[in-house]
Amino acid sequence: MAQIVFIIFLACLAAALSAIGSAHLRKDRQPQYRYSIVSFAVIAVSGGLLSCFTQVSQSHVGIVTTFGHVEEDTLGEGPHLVNPVSRVHEVFIGLDVAKVQSAQAASKDLQSVHTDLTMNYRVDPAKVRALYSMAPSLEYEASYVQPAMFEVFKSVAARYTAEELVTKRQQVSSDILAGLVTKLKGYGFLIQDINITNFKFSAAFDQAIEAKVTASQRAEQAERELARVKFEADQQIAKARGEAESIAIQAQAVKTNGGAEYLQLQAINKWDGRMPTYMGTGTPMPFLNVSK
Repeated sequence: MAQIVFIIFLACLAAALSAIGSAHLRKDRQPQYRYSIVSFAVIAVSGGLLSCFTQVSQSHVGIVTTFGHVEEDTLGEGPHLVNPVSRVHEVFIGLDVAKVQSAQAASKDLQSVHTDLTMNYRVDPAKVRALYSMAPSLEYEASYVQPAMFEVFKSVAARYTAEELVTKRQQVSSDILAGLVTKLKGYGFLIQDINITNFKFSAAFDQAIEAKVTASQRAEQAERELARVKFEADQQIAKARGEAESIAIQAQAVKTNGGAEYLQLQAINKWDGRMPTYMGTGTPMPFLNVSK
């Protein structure tokens, strides 16, 4: 390629120099004529150089084709000199985003599931030429990337039940990513990550899930209520056991310290010294028998 550009440049330069020399040799010509010849030579050289100049945009790789033939060498970012009869096709190699909406699949338990997929990916710079040869229109996303996303999602969804697609969402996402890496690697795509959004199931399945969640919440509430009642009962039992043990201890203390005499002594210690203001017939006088 460089040799061809150099030859074209030399040809333009030779034509310009020839025109200038001819203008100087023809002394009979008017100065205006000689100026025109010089101007033509300058324009010819400039035009030859410009026709060989091209610029590749940032985050792109240039694919050079000459009469439909894809050249071996690719062009990086920046200015280049190419064959003026060649064409340069730019392929984006920066981070790109592919989206699939309402991807449909069947779960392991034959539930219909819909979701949206968003994938970040790049074109492998080392495989740009092969990718262009395979898809010269550069519409590879619609031709290869999105169909692969549909296919891999259906394959992964079939391994899980509808409930697992929700509860094991991270694992499902990892499986889809691994499948896409394997599927698209041969085409020259580098997959960065995949995001799953808007999981949707049939109305009947949504109702069943809602009913299951409601039943689970009620069961948890009943368990909490049962635990509360059991705790309160245990408290009452513990309290009664404590009171019984206290009474038994007191009874044993009374028995140990003389029985009825001990109780009468305790009553005397607590008596304020005042006699009852009213006593019925046959009512014993307190503490009259203390000397017995």
